[in-house]
Amino acid sequence: MKLDGGQVRWLVIERRQCINQGCHKLHNLLPDKLVPYKHYASELITGVLDGDIGPEDPMNEEYPCDETLHRWNHWFMANLFRIEGYCGLVWHHVPDPGMGFMQPGASILETIQRSCDRWLAAILRMIYNSGGFLVSS
Repeated sequence: MKLDGGQVRWLVIERRQCINQGCHKLHNLLPDKLVPYKHYASELITGVLDGDIGPEDPMNEEYPCDETLHRWNHWFMANLFRIEGYCGLVWHHVPDPGMGFMQPGASILETIQRSCDRWLAAILRMIYNSGGFLVSS
């Protein structure tokens, strides 16, 4: 996993075999610190998507590069409708998701973003644990 400033941290990724009859595939159990198909920590990606971290940030002079920041924003925008759809499904099937009340006119994604700092990890957990996925770009 890559961190800001070019630091690298190695993680052990647990693998489990599916017990569904006829499947028996191996699945990687990614920790909340990782985003599927991304090398950087989810906190760093969240900071970029929130606008807290940008190309002018002195901690990120070289890592990640401007093009990577652009790709993350593009990836998020390309998956925005998919994210809203999955969050809507989960939100309406869970009696109390623990995110507080929605404000009139606010999307479910905005409500989740407002309610917790680790909103990207929470959304990814909802999507992937419910059998969904996001497209990589």
